[in-house]
Amino acid sequence: MQLKSLLLSAVAIASVFAADDDDKTTTKTTSKATSTATTSTSRKDPCSFSTAITEPTGIAELNACATLKGEITISGNAIGPIDLPSVRELAGSLTIVNSPSIVSVSLNSLQNITGSLQIKNATQLHSIDVISLERVKELQFISLPSLSNFNFNPSIKEVEKIVLSDTALFDLSGLTQFKEINYMNLNNNKNITTIDFPNLKTVTDTLILSFNHDDAQVSMNKLIWAANLTIQDVKKFSATNLTAVNGTLGFSYNTYEELKLDKLENVGQSLQIFANDDLDRLSLKKLTEIGGELKMFNNTELENMTYSFPELKRVRGALSITGDFEDLSMPSLERVQGDFKMTSKSEDFKCDKYDELKDKGRIEGHNYQCASGKKENLSGKVDDDEEDDDNNNESGPRTSSPNKESSGNTQYVPILMLLTFLFC
Repeated sequence: MQLKSLLLSAVAIASVFAADDDDKTTTKTTSKATSTATTSTSRKDPCSFSTAITEPTGIAELNACATLKGEITISGNAIGPIDLPSVRELAGSLTIVNSPSIVSVSLNSLQNITGSLQIKNATQLHSIDVISLERVKELQFISLPSLSNFNFNPSIKEVEKIVLSDTALFDLSGLTQFKEINYMNLNNNKNITTIDFPNLKTVTDTLILSFNHDDAQVSMNKLIWAANLTIQDVKKFSATNLTAVNGTLGFSYNTYEELKLDKLENVGQSLQIFANDDLDRLSLKKLTEIGGELKMFNNTELENMTYSFPELKRVRGALSITGDFEDLSMPSLERVQGDFKMTSKSEDFKCDKYDELKDKGRIEGHNYQCASGKKENLSGKVDDDEEDDDNNNESGPRTSSPNKESSGNTQYVPILMLLTFLFC
């Protein structure tokens, strides 16, 4: 009887496991059927797909659709010209990358791209036509050393981000007609000599103009406000109505002799002016406050800054200015909330005004340094600005310390250990 009961229990357990296996099999089958149905549903719209194209036949398939939906990537050595006359809208993005054989891109019917148009590393590409484009989230044309012809719709209504880098373009073909720019980076376009923004009033994120033609002349005289602005390697710069920069304002490696921003009142974060070898006149007559740091160095011809900062009252970060200046006057300066460094190689420079501010507690940082050429050379404590920055950024222990008390304390440690060992 007991043997019979055991056999019945074994049969029952086996039935349970068999039922579980059936359930799992059923679940897997159902899941597979659902996946197949989803794929089948997506294929009902022949113009909705994401694909990577490496052959000319793939381009012909795109031309069958007035509206494309998906992420399209074109690459490889087998494709010559790209012409999509039938495509009017792309709900997605088009990326053309790493294709040395492509010689031209024509998208003359395309009006709207919800994502980005990116063309990168196409060494033989010489022309791009997007004359009907009205809206695009992002344009990126990078490493196109043969690109000399760019036909762009100057009446474009919306574009959030533009990057134009390493091309052979001679002009910007409508890219400078905007009243407002969100993000634009124009760099290393060695043939561009003129960058004129006749309508630009606002930069909501960032505008970077750097290392285009060495003699590039930049004008943005209607610009009033910018979030961040960086100007590098230009021969001439003009922004006569610029009033405020909420973030960082930077000028470096330029060859102009004068930098004049006489309506600028406020810089929200940092103001950086460095490595402008020919700069000998600086005028910021209405600048009253800098929300972060003020940093200037390697402006070798800038010897007189008597009238450069007449209204500057407060620097909320650090102030670091080094150079060959004989006079640097800040008659309205009331407070510097960070570290202070002002050193000149000229023996005529005087620190009296700034020493007085330090004595009154108006310079709040832990580190204060003001020196003229003679004192600087004798003390040996003043290094180049870059070396000083490196020292300030070191996080590891230093090999020597001027704090004798701290060094002495370390000598008592082995003595205390010995006493503990002997008497405990």
